[in-house]
Amino acid sequence: MNTPPSSQAQDRQPPPAAPSQLGSKARSGTIWIVGAFGIGQIVRLATNIALAALLFEEAFALMALVTAVMVGLAMFSDVGLQQNVIQSPRGDDPDFLNTAWTIQVIRGLVLALLACAVAWPMAAFYSANDPMAQELRWLIPIVAISAIFDGLRSPAALSAARHLRVAELVRIEAGVTALNTVLILVLAWQTRSVYALAIGAAVSSAVHCWATYVFLPGGPVRAVLEGRAVRSIFSFGKWIFVSTMLFFLSAQIDRLTFASLYPLADVGVYSIAAGLALIVPGVVGKLQSAIVFPYYSRLLDEGEPLPTAFARATAPVMLASTYIVTLLMVCAESFFSFAYDHRYAEAGQILPILALAVWFSNLSSLYGTAFLAKGVPQWLAMASAVKVAAFGALFFVLSRFESGIVAGSIIVLLAEIATAMVSRWFGYRLGLKAFRVEVQMLMTLVALSGSCLLIMKSTSAIAGLHPLVQLLGAGAVVTAILAPLLVRQLWPLIRGARR
Repeated sequence: MNTPPSSQAQDRQPPPAAPSQLGSKARSGTIWIVGAFGIGQIVRLATNIALAALLFEEAFALMALVTAVMVGLAMFSDVGLQQNVIQSPRGDDPDFLNTAWTIQVIRGLVLALLACAVAWPMAAFYSANDPMAQELRWLIPIVAISAIFDGLRSPAALSAARHLRVAELVRIEAGVTALNTVLILVLAWQTRSVYALAIGAAVSSAVHCWATYVFLPGGPVRAVLEGRAVRSIFSFGKWIFVSTMLFFLSAQIDRLTFASLYPLADVGVYSIAAGLALIVPGVVGKLQSAIVFPYYSRLLDEGEPLPTAFARATAPVMLASTYIVTLLMVCAESFFSFAYDHRYAEAGQILPILALAVWFSNLSSLYGTAFLAKGVPQWLAMASAVKVAAFGALFFVLSRFESGIVAGSIIVLLAEIATAMVSRWFGYRLGLKAFRVEVQMLMTLVALSGSCLLIMKSTSAIAGLHPLVQLLGAGAVVTAILAPLLVRQLWPLIRGARR
């Protein structure tokens, strides 16, 4: 259909939210995201500990490669459908919404076919370094089924994101996470095979798709490719495509390259540590995609300057990031000594390095969200390109020497620092000035984590304690110091949500 939206369709569009309503939705959404994500991370952590005991180290490396393939294909074909629906004035128009859904369905089918096509060549490439990689021939096609179901998700999910109906989306994700956890643990217990993870991913995607139709209110779903909507989506999405393609390379390049240099068992240990480090960008990414980006977009529509909106979001997000990163750095060794067996001991050295890296990654992503809201996604693409180039150059140097996976973690950190510096420079051009907050948070992170680690290492009485006692003690100290600051920053959000 190429006809413009009818006046009736336009009449059905809800009026823009008032600033107070918008702020209340953003605050309420923040509480839902942080709460659900915190519970979800606890569940995932317990699940990973159980899976580490049930499965072999290489299983985590194999699934990291499978995930890299699926995420990569998704990003290579990303045209920013959700961002389009959020920022477009026609985001509530049924024709526009159904066009976005139709493109989403086609994209999911294409992704599944492409994933199946690369499975065997990828298995052949990595099996030259480790024969276990032959399993990729079947793991990738199984997980590729999830791309089809992801594409079939109801357009009501896109609409819910536009209107900051975060609670509805979080409830669905929580239910799917619970189901996925039970399923993969049962399958892993019965099979002791990496295929438990692949099957769990496919089944969870199918359930998530079903839930978006059952639990999210929405209009009729139909296949539509309205010409004006298609042109609008791809015009906005061209830089989204470039930036997400580069973001994929910047986010997954470590696993893809390390698997060609180190044994899969070492890459599996690295993946365990990386999964814990990704807690920080995980929660920040949720906040940005569901709260910060829509919030920025609406404030800009209402005429409020971007620097003002940016300043409101920077301090609480950076403080939360600093708190979690400090916990990860201080508690890493004692946590792995307590929760994992000796096969994963090296992860205790890798995690502090990667945690510091994701602090800089979080800083970059804060600026990146502002770039999207301002309509300059090419700057986000350029920042990601810097990370890819920096990592590539450092990895080339690293491959010339005999080195372990810890050295690989260090080049990840250096690449993230370079990316953060470039993002800050672009942000300065938009008038986004949060230098004082950034320096304060970084100094707090370095001083607190450095002091705690020095005391834990140099004090024989503490070093001789049981790992669980060390873990709880270090966590309590960090929390006691940073909790008052966190409450001070987050209480206005909580109070506003309660009102």
